[in-house]
Amino acid sequence: MEHEGGRFRRKHLVPLPAVESLAELNERMAAIDVAEDARHIHGRPTSIGFDFEAERDRLRPLPADDYDCGIDLSPTVARNSRITVRQCYYSAPAKFIGAKVRVKLRANELWVFDGRKVVARHPRLTRRYTYHDPLDHYLEILLAKPGAFAGASALAQARAEGGFTKVHEAFWAAAKTRAGDREGTGC
Repeated sequence: MEHEGGRFRRKHLVPLPAVESLAELNERMAAIDVAEDARHIHGRPTSIGFDFEAERDRLRPLPADDYDCGIDLSPTVARNSRITVRQCYYSAPAKFIGAKVRVKLRANELWVFDGRKVVARHPRLTRRYTYHDPLDHYLEILLAKPGAFAGASALAQARAEGGFTKVHEAFWAAAKTRAGDREGTGC
């Protein structure tokens, strides 16, 4: 088993693959897995995939309960409504500013909890000092500081990701025209 793990790593993961996301890495690994099924081990007349199918009925069933492979952390929500996890920044709802929250860090995502309730879900960030700020987490702040919306990093990110659509832009422009820049931004 250890020999095969080392062989797989040397053959497929050295040098480390350059990927943009964990999803892309998972897709590559799935393609490699399919290719490995057709491989023949020296001296064996059948492929790895064929041998696996022959042994499949002898395997024990998977456990009924999901295995929780994430880790629990307890960061404090900073005054900018962000938590820091592994040198990356994730927003949390503004009402948690100054409080410690429970975070479940998984391979592909990060969950923020209030007790047992999930209050924020983020894709796992892989580059240091990057951030993920959904606009929803800043709505409470905008009620108190409506003029801050135009320069908000969450707005820039929503625009870049396509979450702040042309319809949102038109609504915002109409609100500013009707009520002025400061008051129109708070609508």
